[in-house]
Amino acid sequence: MATSMDFLINYVNADHSKATNPTDYIELDLVHDYLIWSKTLADLMTHEPTADELNAAAEIIDPSIAVTVAKCLLMDYSHDRGGSYYTHLVKGMAENKKYVYCFAFDAATATEPQLEAWDTSAHTTYAKHVLGNGTPANSMVKAVCTTTTLPGAGWAGTAIAGGSNVVLLNNGSGALGGAADLYCNLKIVIPAGYSTPAAETFILCVRYTWA
Repeated sequence: MATSMDFLINYVNADHSKATNPTDYIELDLVHDYLIWSKTLADLMTHEPTADELNAAAEIIDPSIAVTVAKCLLMDYSHDRGGSYYTHLVKGMAENKKYVYCFAFDAATATEPQLEAWDTSAHTTYAKHVLGNGTPANSMVKAVCTTTTLPGAGWAGTAIAGGSNVVLLNNGSGALGGAADLYCNLKIVIPAGYSTPAAETFILCVRYTWA
């Protein structure tokens, strides 16, 4: 039987694990839900943000310093999670927090799950500016495994893009022996004076095999 994985975000308290406080987490519907990184978009919205609202909420490129995008929100299409809004602020994003993004596996794996970033669900290219414009080391998407420990104050993370610049979600300890919750933190960091403003989408992928 295939090993399944659920992807969840913490929208209550990033000091709480899913095991101890499961109601702090929302599972994403991977067909309809998505994540939004922005600067000033309202934490809770009763409608899906329009293109104009997203543009107005965008981070501004700073000519002198790198800028970390301030917020990550879950766009919740299901609208049946006990509230009257569509968006939820992801708690602890970019901070020294451990329990932010959760990957919940229901059984063992044959390989260690790894977090990847790609242009599209075809998982063949990483040419978008946010993913380094073809150079994985220049990706603005930074990730760090927090399954076993806090990321640390001012953590830098790994620039993820393509199949080589990835983050191992079991902290390098290999395949899972059974059901487990793995964690990471993510942020988007725009380099100082980046020459090309853009509004882009990209794909986060967790790759693993099972016996």
